[in-house]
Amino acid sequence: MRHRIVRSWLTLLFATSLALAQPKPIPQLVKKDGRFQFLVDGKPFLILGGQVGNFSAFSDRMERAWPTFRAMNLNTVEYPVYWNVIEPEEGKFDFTDFDRILQGLRSQGFRADVLWFATWKNGAMDWTPNWVKSDPKRFPRVIDSGGKPTRSLSPMSKANLDADRKAYTAMMKHLREIDEADRTVIMVQVENEPGSLASVRDFSPESNKLFSGPAPSHLVTALKKKPGTWKEAFGRIADETFNAYYVSTYINEVAKAGKQIYPLPAYVNVWNGGYGTNDNFEAFDRPGETYPSGGAVSHMLDLWKANAPAVDLIASDIYHQNPITYLRILSDYTRPDNPLLVVETGRGIAARAFFYAVADYSAIGFGPFGVDGAPGAGLRPDMAAIAADFHVVQSAIPLIAEMQGTGKLKAAVEETGTAARNLIFSDFDVLVRFHPPARQPAGSTGSAPAGAPAEPSGRVLIAELRADEFLVMGFDSSVEFRPAQGSDYTAAQLLSNEEGVFENGTWKRTVPGITAQGDYSGPTVRLSAQGAMIRVKLMRY
Repeated sequence: MRHRIVRSWLTLLFATSLALAQPKPIPQLVKKDGRFQFLVDGKPFLILGGQVGNFSAFSDRMERAWPTFRAMNLNTVEYPVYWNVIEPEEGKFDFTDFDRILQGLRSQGFRADVLWFATWKNGAMDWTPNWVKSDPKRFPRVIDSGGKPTRSLSPMSKANLDADRKAYTAMMKHLREIDEADRTVIMVQVENEPGSLASVRDFSPESNKLFSGPAPSHLVTALKKKPGTWKEAFGRIADETFNAYYVSTYINEVAKAGKQIYPLPAYVNVWNGGYGTNDNFEAFDRPGETYPSGGAVSHMLDLWKANAPAVDLIASDIYHQNPITYLRILSDYTRPDNPLLVVETGRGIAARAFFYAVADYSAIGFGPFGVDGAPGAGLRPDMAAIAADFHVVQSAIPLIAEMQGTGKLKAAVEETGTAARNLIFSDFDVLVRFHPPARQPAGSTGSAPAGAPAEPSGRVLIAELRADEFLVMGFDSSVEFRPAQGSDYTAAQLLSNEEGVFENGTWKRTVPGITAQGDYSGPTVRLSAQGAMIRVKLMRY
């Protein structure tokens, strides 16, 4: 009997140990029913991200920023890995600081998105090791049209590619060794805002010879162009297209090699430009001048998608404050072959743009830049609103991620000149008013407070949980329900109205008091400037 008990105990111990030894499912992008989901630990995930400053990814600076990351309500921290730091001497890798940062993030409960600063960072080679920078004969640079070298490495060079790929795969191998069991890192950015500044393309003799020859047949076919030289096939954008072809080829090789070692989702981010998308409105919007030539800007997306299959998605960096341009870029990067991810954005519009991106464009993630830029452990003033967004929605992330792209999640966002928005759901129409006046006692004649804020702040997400039940999340708004136009009902009534959060997927009411509306204010819920999540149940009559 004792032996049987011991054997049973050992069997249970072995099974438990085997289960614990199994790594978590690898993060992955999946497409189902025509919509993308980002799965982390096998479950739908929405990145509430924040990117640190370009010079911040050293362990001492990152550790000082832990309180700020918590105050931002981040679930994912985006931070650089510098080629010149991990390989200061050729072939000699030092991952000391790399390990310390990753272990720190893991201990603090954050996920991570690592940004590979190597051949390209903002269209330049500044984060390459000194042994690369100081040997232009071996590691050639882009030559401008006047015959002068630039600060960009040439994408035409096999030596440049081989050196970058070797370092990147070393980093991915080390990452797998120290993080496969935990999956702290959930995706990798391959290079940063790649392309060439100071020249539209490489004008070296070798490059010029290729440019004068025929454009690759597979590219011409994929982009539905007529065969011929680059100029004949692509006209006024031939130089930029030529550079984009070689930049995307280069990065695809780096990404492919890394995924063969550790197949985390890989993406490329974009410094916007061309056809009115650049945020420098005081200069001609031209490749190599106001934005890096060869990057995956909107008019080069088809090329990148055709030529870089190892890159899972293209993520646009958006710093525009004009909502028309911002929404145009969100639309450009939301494609049947490309899930939306905003990894860099900033300033006032970000808090409103988050709601647009999540509801109207099914973004898998959103992150402002420079989250660690405040002194001490506080927040930068321009980050307070986006931090509040993240706070309000964070407990509902699994629900939001499941509802994206179904038509049951919608946003209403205030912009200058927009006092209200109408939204249409299955059985109810919804009117969202921004900055509603405080409710007045019956019979009073009070008016709305004067002086609306300079930056629009009203923003609402509404999720239709059932035909008669909604989750309302947002700020500075009132949300009124009415039976859908054309239905047999003329009025609505609130049955319950609870402010709360989700805990492990279960709704928990957080504000005590009555849950059903029993006065004369009608089927309306109000969201304060501080924000709230409210669960609403209605009836029609």
